[in-house]
Amino acid sequence: MCGIAGAFSSNQPAPMLTKLVGEIVASQLARGPDHQAVVELPQPAGQLVLGHNRLSIIDLSEHSNQPLWDHSGRYCIVFNGEIYNYLELRAELQGLGHRFQTQGDTEVILEAYKAWGKAAWERFIGMFAFALLDTKTQEIWLVRDRFGVKPLFYRLQDGLLAFASSTEALARHFGLSPNLEYVSRGLYYYVYEDDSDISPYIGLHALPAGHHTCVQLNQPKVEPQRYYDLKSRAEQKIQALEGLGEKALLDELEATLHTAVQLRLRSDVPLAISLSGGLDSSLVAALAAQQHEQVVGFCYGHPQAPRSEGPLAQALAQKAGIEVHFVWPEHSKEQLIQAFEKTLTAQDAPFPTFSILAQNFVYEAARAEGYKVLLGGQGGDEGFMGYRKFFLFQLRYLLAHKRYAELAGFALGLARLLSAEMYKLGLFWHNRQRYFGGPPQGNLRLPEARLTLGANSSQAPWLRQMLDVTRYSLPTLLRYEDRNSMGHSIESRLPFVDYRVLELGLALPVHLKLRHGYGKWALRQVARGKIPESIRTARYKRGFDVTQSWLATGLGQHLQEQIQTAAPLLREVLNPQLNLAQTYTPAQMQQHPRLLAEAISLVWLARRLKR
Repeated sequence: MCGIAGAFSSNQPAPMLTKLVGEIVASQLARGPDHQAVVELPQPAGQLVLGHNRLSIIDLSEHSNQPLWDHSGRYCIVFNGEIYNYLELRAELQGLGHRFQTQGDTEVILEAYKAWGKAAWERFIGMFAFALLDTKTQEIWLVRDRFGVKPLFYRLQDGLLAFASSTEALARHFGLSPNLEYVSRGLYYYVYEDDSDISPYIGLHALPAGHHTCVQLNQPKVEPQRYYDLKSRAEQKIQALEGLGEKALLDELEATLHTAVQLRLRSDVPLAISLSGGLDSSLVAALAAQQHEQVVGFCYGHPQAPRSEGPLAQALAQKAGIEVHFVWPEHSKEQLIQAFEKTLTAQDAPFPTFSILAQNFVYEAARAEGYKVLLGGQGGDEGFMGYRKFFLFQLRYLLAHKRYAELAGFALGLARLLSAEMYKLGLFWHNRQRYFGGPPQGNLRLPEARLTLGANSSQAPWLRQMLDVTRYSLPTLLRYEDRNSMGHSIESRLPFVDYRVLELGLALPVHLKLRHGYGKWALRQVARGKIPESIRTARYKRGFDVTQSWLATGLGQHLQEQIQTAAPLLREVLNPQLNLAQTYTPAQMQQHPRLLAEAISLVWLARRLKR
């Protein structure tokens, strides 16, 4: 887990490129504090500089420092991420006659490319973003993992190609303005990232998930091409599962999850689990405890705080034999402001709620106790229909296809679900426009962003589920996860984002995902006996329990002061009739969550507009 950087130009001098890459590496220090490098690599086609920030996880020796060359001296790589099945690939490559100089996974990428070319990426089980140089053909491959767990941004301008794992230094160097469409989509839909090349800055591109591009140095162009297609893979999996009974399907799911967790326990440094009181992270922790001698969890909550996740995490600890460290500090105004500022800096993009701060507190606590790797449960909701909206999508689908025999039982289960979450009906009603259309509301003058979050009642439900994986949900959550974890020099590993797990989750029939008023029904069956029943059978979704009291404690006043101070910079995005003093008050933001999201966005915009 690291940060990568690079710059190439046929007409710019090497010192200028070295300065740029050095600035990127310095800005990415938290992504890789264990070793930094900026290396000039003159090529026949022009000047090339590669940079790297290393967070040592596998093969802690200096031999795995990057940029890393293969033993022939032809290929060089800077790599961010982990190839979890590197041991199996290494053994296969050794059988083909390849030899290795290190014990790490980075060298496996080089040798795999030499053996299989670009087809190597599909053999990787992992998360990755890398730049691979072939000095003979004068090509650089830029590659990003299937679901975009690891970021990779680039800009090509006047023959200068620059790329990095983060946005801030590139945006500053090229003088890029904040992307107001990015802000608008996030405010109204909670969708910042997706399967396109959108980024927080105009003119800065994200290499889309599951894509690669081969840049010819003698005539640089960036033309991303898809190498992984989730839809076709899920269709193949659906065919492969056809005819299997329920037990066989559940057995395959358990085996796949077991392997996904097992691979992510490979580490040469201490690892732990990011725990909530929910099904997904609890199941990950329980499976890890079956395979690891001592599993430690970190939970934002306290066993004696009934409205937090603490009591459920404590029950899991007793059931699965896990040691849990609870993160539930009393925050002063100064501490909250400092945490907000650190989180905003790490994200370098707006976010809508304070739950992102709570997530950051968990990583901060884990790093303070010496952990560099945390496993988490992100992706379970997207992969197995954990969100409430899927009940409504399925209800419409059954009605549209006149499947009345299934409809009665399904409607009964939906009624049970709604009964369990009556206290959230107001929130569901407030968010209805996101799924059923209507113009975006708000106080800011932003580009109108129209996304279609609803479902076509005539199409198979798994196709809409797939869009949560690739477009509407998971990409943005992965941004929060990556920036917060790397902000504290922690590698976050997500078994549910293993491509084999997600493909299987999409391919399972709907009745194994939605049943008796439960989402993720198949996961609940796999979890039977492994986690407490209070977690396994809970219908409600809690998430981080971050009370809006933080606004009253001092964060609200801080946001209000920042916005009022920056009002001249923000005049183009503020409604002229808006009374700032009366709109973004702590009380108003506490009562209207959208105002809080707007306030956070305005603070981020102000920092970026004053450059």
